Amino acid sequence: METGLVETLREAEVLLKRLDNLEKFNRKYSVRPTRESVSLVESMQVLSDSIPEIGTPTSHEELIQTELKRRIHGEASFLEQQLSGRPYEFGTVINILGIPEEDLASLRPWLEANKTKTQESIERLFHSRDLEGYELAVSSDIPNVRMQVEAFSDVHIQRYHKTIGKFLESLTSIGKFLRDINAVPTTNDRSYFNQLTNNLAISVPKICFSKEDGTHHINEKELIMIYGHEGMGHALNFVVTRSANMPYFLTQLSTLNVATAESVAQFYENQLLEDLKNSRATQKKLGIESIFDEIYQETKDTNQLDEYQKKMIYYAICVLGDKSLGDYNNPETLKNKIEIINQVAIDKGGLANWMQQKRYSFDSEGNLEAGLVSELRYCANPVTRAIEEFKRCGINYVGDGRTLMDTTMLRGLWTPIGFVDNARLQAMSHAAQR
Repeated sequence: METGLVETLREAEVLLKRLDNLEKFNRKYSVRPTRESVSLVESMQVLSDSIPEIGTPTSHEELIQTELKRRIHGEASFLEQQLSGRPYEFGTVINILGIPEEDLASLRPWLEANKTKTQESIERLFHSRDLEGYELAVSSDIPNVRMQVEAFSDVHIQRYHKTIGKFLESLTSIGKFLRDINAVPTTNDRSYFNQLTNNLAISVPKICFSKEDGTHHINEKELIMIYGHEGMGHALNFVVTRSANMPYFLTQLSTLNVATAESVAQFYENQLLEDLKNSRATQKKLGIESIFDEIYQETKDTNQLDEYQKKMIYYAICVLGDKSLGDYNNPETLKNKIEIINQVAIDKGGLANWMQQKRYSFDSEGNLEAGLVSELRYCANPVTRAIEEFKRCGINYVGDGRTLMDTTMLRGLWTPIGFVDNARLQAMSHAAQR
């Protein structure tokens, strides 16, 4: 790596660590020190301007340069926006966060293409099983019950962790990194991965339930989804990145790359389900062979519904923020926007109520509130585009191709654009060596 780039990366590390300290202070005191914040913005802008502008990177060093420039510029702009209090237009927020326009443009076509499919999933879910009427939340507020369900859940968590770990090692070399992760139960309502302890904490309230006779049971579907998302996605992303000697800025989670991390986690959540479908032996080891077909169909239907609901909200944000549709204060404008959204909505009443609630989420210049617009970063879908880059080079998600793609997707915390650029270069390099 060129000396100049090495020095730039060191300077970026210093600035990002200053930003981290600033955000820690803000989380504790709910305020940012003005002079330090302004100084940091100016320093990041100077560094960003010093990095050459490169259109499409054609080498690893150009890739690092373009991603670093994108990251530092974005961090500076985002912090400046939070400090200024100025109105920010929809497009400005999109640019600051680096949300690919193609992902926004794809929302309505996806909703149109998937509306009927989602309605079928809803009907199937309704008719395929009893609703959770006899699945009761565990009484974890009672100490002895909490101890019982934690121990009960831990047995299942350990079996999944060991079984899936060995199974993945047979599919991809990335599987060996699961050995560095400790799977443990947590009473938290959300599962998470702790980078400091390497603990993959799986939520007991999410995976364990009681029946009316007082017996405890595991929601196998939920455990599979959590393990795929948090374990194979987020946990492996951090562990593989940490082992790869990446530049500092590619190892730190940020508002600018969290969408990519979520896209990666969602991919592995879905992939684990497909891997288990193709391995009856692993289903048997997990004790779910007899019910796996039911788990599989319910998970696919649930994921279809969840994806539709998320994209519906993202599309609604885009419609709300579209100034070309009229004055936000005009009731007829809101009515028109609701009609546009209802063309692809399933739950029309729910979406209309949501739109009504957000009618005050505009600034004095008619811009949709920046925090709401920033939710659109989660509609980025870089994994799908990255996989297409590999396919163009004749690389498929099997054997050595899977290991290459897993390594590429899990190594580094990239912005959506940088993630796809990295995949393209990795695919081209691998294809050239064959």
